[in-house]
Amino acid sequence: MNKKRAILAAITLYIVTFIVGLILTIFAKTNFVSPQQSPTTYWLITIIITVLLTSIASIWYFNKPQVKRDIKEGFKLGATFIIIGFIIDMLIFLLSLVAGEGIQIIKEQYTSYSFYIIIILILSSTVFVGSREPGKTKSEIAQKKEKIKT
Repeated sequence: MNKKRAILAAITLYIVTFIVGLILTIFAKTNFVSPQQSPTTYWLITIIITVLLTSIASIWYFNKPQVKRDIKEGFKLGATFIIIGFIIDMLIFLLSLVAGEGIQIIKEQYTSYSFYIIIILILSSTVFVGSREPGKTKSEIAQKKEKIKT
């Protein structure tokens, strides 16, 4: 795993997802106090956007020829995305502790079922992208696997 590239992809993914989320919130005119109070449509759109952005970040990460591409590497990349996201969340929440709302925000964020759905989808997206060989059909991949076995 190219740790530097994975961390760069994770930070970029977090920032882009955050910006797109803000734009979505503004355009949807969604006004909610906690994740549990957000409209279902908002969460569905957020989930779709998260999967798309995660897939794009994964494709960018695996696009370099030196980066190994398989399910295990996809899982490692997904775990990196989640860990880096958690670290950035904690930094933001620590700053919000100063404002006196940090503990409530952390509790609501990490007890929301939508949060765990997104975590599973991030891992699924990175594993899926990692398991694919770019520009090859299923039959070409199957032929390559047959050659490896023999």
